[in-house]
Amino acid sequence: MENAFSKFKKIDAHSHIGFFGSPFNVNFNADMLARQMDEYNIEKTILCPAAATLNEELLAAYKQMSDRIIPLCWVNANLGQAAYDMLEHYLRDEHFAGVKMQPLFDAFTADSPMVDPIMEIAKQYSKPVFIHCGHPPFSLPWQIGLLAERHPDVPTVMIHMGHGHGVYIDGSITMAKKYDNLMLECSGMPMGCQIKNAYENVGAERIMFGIDSPFHHPTVEIQRVLSCGLNDTQLEDVFYNNAARFMGM
Repeated sequence: MENAFSKFKKIDAHSHIGFFGSPFNVNFNADMLARQMDEYNIEKTILCPAAATLNEELLAAYKQMSDRIIPLCWVNANLGQAAYDMLEHYLRDEHFAGVKMQPLFDAFTADSPMVDPIMEIAKQYSKPVFIHCGHPPFSLPWQIGLLAERHPDVPTVMIHMGHGHGVYIDGSITMAKKYDNLMLECSGMPMGCQIKNAYENVGAERIMFGIDSPFHHPTVEIQRVLSCGLNDTQLEDVFYNNAARFMGM
């Protein structure tokens, strides 16, 4: 039976598969993902592993659910050439759909010169880059803005669009207004009003829904979008159309 949470067809633009240890101690596997997608009318999930060392786990899930998963290779810029070679392998040989970076977990700044080769590889393969956004000192929106400025031809997603800090959320919107290659993903961002703000002031096609499993529950993330003040046609953009367009579906 359809309910408010399953009413709109969706693309989850950011979730993870695998186990996250301390301090989180949460797990999410392919079976859990499939059930979640069925229950909440999610057609595709843009999926990341639980760490840069676990891309093979994502590959296994992708082979199991290739019609439902859009895989992103998590790459740690600190590893230098080994990271660049690994990324190229997954984009070229395993047909991953894009790049994921987590500057907070991997302890590098989003605008570090070490990130430039990653952006160049993404450009070479015409793939988007997804970057965790919202935690000092590594993943502030202004750092991602500087990176976007250096790589204007690389479509780049600010995951969480500033996360839990109002100043960082505002900064993410400001950066997205300044740089056309920046897209906003809203999982874990607590201010529903800023979804509508971004839709109206950054661009109707530039903000998209995500869950960030296993850290957040689908009902919470869906309800935030449902309550943001957009009409049904606009909600369809956030829940589905924008991610589909961005990923070339």
